[in-house]
Amino acid sequence: MLLVVAAVGVSSVSWAARLLPGVVGGALVAVAATVGAALSQRGQRLVEESVLHAEAARDALLRDRRGRIPRVRDIDDLVGIGVHPAAPEGDKCTAGARVPPFVRRDRSREIEEALRTRGFVLLVGESTAGKSRAAFEAVRTVLPQAAFIAPDPNHPSALHAAAAAAQRERCCVVWLDDVERYLGAGALTPYLLRRLVRPGGGRRAVVVATIRAQERARHMDVRQAGDGAGPRAARDVLVSAHEIRLDRRWHEDEVARARDQGRRDGRVARAVESAERYGIAEFLAAGPQLLAAWQDAWAPEGGHTRGAALVGAAVEARRAGWSRPLPGALLRDLHERHLAARGGPSLRPESWGEAVAWATTPLYATSSMLLPHESPDTYDVFDYLSDTLPGSPSDSSDAAPGSVPIPDETWLRLITEAEPDVCEDIGWRAVAHTRRTVARQAFQRALDNGVLTAAVGLAMLLGDEWRLDEACRVLRTTLSAAPADTAADVRFELRSALTWWTGGTGNTDEALALAASLHEESRHRYGDDQPWTVDLALNVARWTGNSGRIPEALDLALASRARALAALGPNHPMTIHARFEVAVWTRASGRTAEAVTLWRELADDARRVLGTHDRTTHFVGWNLAGAVIESGETSLGLSLLSNIIRDRSVIYGSDHPWTFAGRLEHAGRTGETGRPDKARTLVTALTEDAARTLGPDHELTLAARHQHALWTAHLDQPAQAATQFSSLLNDCDRALGPDHPLTRDTRARLADPDRPPWCYEPPSW
Repeated sequence: MLLVVAAVGVSSVSWAARLLPGVVGGALVAVAATVGAALSQRGQRLVEESVLHAEAARDALLRDRRGRIPRVRDIDDLVGIGVHPAAPEGDKCTAGARVPPFVRRDRSREIEEALRTRGFVLLVGESTAGKSRAAFEAVRTVLPQAAFIAPDPNHPSALHAAAAAAQRERCCVVWLDDVERYLGAGALTPYLLRRLVRPGGGRRAVVVATIRAQERARHMDVRQAGDGAGPRAARDVLVSAHEIRLDRRWHEDEVARARDQGRRDGRVARAVESAERYGIAEFLAAGPQLLAAWQDAWAPEGGHTRGAALVGAAVEARRAGWSRPLPGALLRDLHERHLAARGGPSLRPESWGEAVAWATTPLYATSSMLLPHESPDTYDVFDYLSDTLPGSPSDSSDAAPGSVPIPDETWLRLITEAEPDVCEDIGWRAVAHTRRTVARQAFQRALDNGVLTAAVGLAMLLGDEWRLDEACRVLRTTLSAAPADTAADVRFELRSALTWWTGGTGNTDEALALAASLHEESRHRYGDDQPWTVDLALNVARWTGNSGRIPEALDLALASRARALAALGPNHPMTIHARFEVAVWTRASGRTAEAVTLWRELADDARRVLGTHDRTTHFVGWNLAGAVIESGETSLGLSLLSNIIRDRSVIYGSDHPWTFAGRLEHAGRTGETGRPDKARTLVTALTEDAARTLGPDHELTLAARHQHALWTAHLDQPAQAATQFSSLLNDCDRALGPDHPLTRDTRARLADPDRPPWCYEPPSW
């Protein structure tokens, strides 16, 4: 029997922009001016380009008033580095007027110790939990003399400029506040992270990052972020951090310290009064008040209905994956749908200018719902709003209470207006919303405009639709057309995806050779204990087993599991994947009872570590159902398969090939248990649905027809079955070729109608 296993895939690194030349000093500019007349036209152009690159690198990093990278001790504008402002108190002109005195957190000592011993420290918590302030105060305590390298998340070469700057400093902090802005297409990769934390030459660098809990959950959830190479690289970056959690609601000792601080600062004192309901930092940033003000603004008598629609449009764009500042013209177009849905003119909406002014005016003297960006007429969304409401980026359900589905016209308008790398992010969000047609359009636009890693998303969509040859063709074409100076990371990512889909087409030997080559490359680049190297080792095991060397595949999987447990721990996603592979090849070795135990234990742990809707969690359940049936627990196994079909309808849609594959297996298992009448009823409906959706020549449509003929024969209707098999043979031979398993069995069954039942199952990818 062919195994049905999860498309765990090859861990790979996401797009990384090429490293631009370092800062060119004033002396070089002076020399260029002096000898420019003697240079050739090409030489002069190269010098000019170097100067432009130098200026771009300077703009990519935070600078002090003298144009230098500041020291930690000199940072006095905490709002500028990501700390939420509070209402001013006292002298509003002083640097600290917008930021109240720091109240030491219960986790402050742990953060300080991590800064002394770790290379990558990540603070996780809800919006307005106080992450940025706690992180910076710990940095100021431990590393006051360090250079403070803060890359601009909207600058394409900022991270590479940061890596270059880190190599010039004896000690530095790389500050990545809201690190999700640096993840995704064209951003932070495991390889670039390694450059940041290991600058070499006896230098020390610490990457300090923050991330909202909702954003971390989204990036770690395959259903929401996608299972392509870029999202997987983002997950690899996050899991490599030393993570410290900060609660939004303050603990008793923290509130006591805040109460003491409140004797000297009225803002803190007022926050303490609400500590039973809100976190101190949350109240200081006025998050709850802003949310209530937005919701109240829909009342016509308030005079801000257009402003409410404007904020709703911005939040919706965030839900769809637009993580950059939003152009005002785009918001002006998108907000009309929100306004019309609530009543349009009957709401007596204010003017556009009044709406923008209301949405960007700080309420309670703190933050505003929309935050004007330095670029003219562009705006960010106050993250508290997008994280708190149902339908936020952390909630992939289009039908969440309080939200409405994102319509096609909104998706398409965003795709049309977005920068190519943002289009790739939108593509993965569309996958999370099960809008695969939209996702394909987003990935295609990104690819057409030079984001080569978007080919990974296109290949995934094609592969999930059983269009494996097309998936491989997209990747091969992209690789062959890639410019000569394409970053090595990008080529690595494309080759990794190609490895997986090549194996899916049945070219096991080629897939194994590719996986083995990439595994050695990853060992050299990252080391044996890194998640992406372990993942590639698992792919070597996968294609080794699929080539028929099952004992060897099991040994490789066991070795990878041992390495993952030792290096990453039992709760790391890659450890779950390694256990998955061990269970696969244990079952394939004929050790069914042992495999059932492994799958059951893994099902519980996968739900706990990865989440109920994670793709790997889902495939664990599918394998468990098959193993349970093979062990003799037929009724339980069929019940588990019914649950799988239900879950696939939610995750992929009722007309998706993976849902049809689940229905196909359920029908086959039902027939094998002695109920051919029920099996034929199930497969009759499946044949109609698959032909309607996938076409008459699709592999699953033909497999359903094969089962229909098989169970017809078992219902003592041999003549009718023979007619069906004869017609099927012609179609299989034409559509799938003479050597496909369906074609071979159909041909053999016409020659020997009494041969034992055989039901086709999907390939092992």
